[in-house]
Amino acid sequence: MEFYEVKISDISLTNVGFAVFLRPKDSEDKRVVPIFIGPLETHSITTVIDGTKPPRPMTHDLMLYMLTSLGATVQKITIEEIIDSTFYAKIQLRRDEEIITLDARPSDSIALALRANAPIFIAKSVLDETGIIMKEDEIQGENISSEKKIQALPKSNLQILEETLENALKTEDYETAAKIRDQIKKLIENS
Repeated sequence: MEFYEVKISDISLTNVGFAVFLRPKDSEDKRVVPIFIGPLETHSITTVIDGTKPPRPMTHDLMLYMLTSLGATVQKITIEEIIDSTFYAKIQLRRDEEIITLDARPSDSIALALRANAPIFIAKSVLDETGIIMKEDEIQGENISSEKKIQALPKSNLQILEETLENALKTEDYETAAKIRDQIKKLIENS
């Protein structure tokens, strides 16, 4: 299986939820792969990108602490396939000479890789199947005129959380709304 190392080119609120956009790192390939993720995973990824240090470990911080305490390191993550619009990823760990591979969601894998400074790879077949070409102005905030309309709107963590809270309340998802409300409160307190 052929893989490309990718980087995060954007994380945005789209017309169907949050998406992380992955682009080949050392290539002239202009395609990006949008992977739709939940609001909590978005927050977990953006805190690393923004350099925000929460007062208490978040779930992915805890995962990394546990792995490190057990003598394991995150070697890489791979997004290996897409089946019925669902992406499948693997986290490769190393403990001494042993390689351990775990199935994981791409959002969790990306959040963990960012914390561990581990490379992120995507299978060429996944890039070929799901990659879309975006013009530079589309990446910077304009709409794409296609079936996969995406509003790439760079936002602060607070703006993302506030919009997510509003959507959770509109859909009467009160459990998620309560979690997001608590995250907003912590973010404001730590500002």
